[in-house]
Amino acid sequence: MKTCPNCHASIMDDAVFCTNCGTPLNAAPQPAPQQEAQPQQPQQPQQQPVQQPAPQQQALQPQPAPQQQSYQQPPYQQQPVQQPTEPKVSIYDHTAEFSEEEVHDNKIFALTIYALSFIGIIIALLAKSSDNSSYLRFHIKQMLMILITETLVGFITGILCWTCIVPIAGGALLAFLFIVQIICFINVCRNKSIEPLLVRKLGFLK
Repeated sequence: MKTCPNCHASIMDDAVFCTNCGTPLNAAPQPAPQQEAQPQQPQQPQQQPVQQPAPQQQALQPQPAPQQQSYQQPPYQQQPVQQPTEPKVSIYDHTAEFSEEEVHDNKIFALTIYALSFIGIIIALLAKSSDNSSYLRFHIKQMLMILITETLVGFITGILCWTCIVPIAGGALLAFLFIVQIICFINVCRNKSIEPLLVRKLGFLK
């Protein structure tokens, strides 16, 4: 007795086919192909990427190039326009009080006042009586103040002539008054009516 290689049934030795499953018995059953076992390669442990220390953040960030400071022209500032200031007029300057016509008509008599002293005053008084000019009246008063001051200085100097200081001081003062008289003459030539130095501080004949 032999066994069917397929169904493992017992059959006769001379049987060609299996009476149970019909498998031919002459040809030996071929074993099922077995998958060749491929040698398994040992799995290499997965290497985790080594985290390298991050470089400093400042090194990663590109440093900005130094900016060149461009010259910027400052905005034009308009300077305030300085208005011309009027020249300050002295309180002793009375030129603006008289008209040009009045000055022109009486200028010669005013010059005569300072050139001829007392005689010039008499001539100006005669001219003023017909014209009644305030311009001549102003210069007559200034010349009278100079004459009165000269008279007082001369009188005091004559009384105290025996001293050394008074005659010297009196002579210097008389010379100064003469220079003041010349200055007044020049001012009249320039059409100016200004009270003379020194005598302007005196209170008489105001």
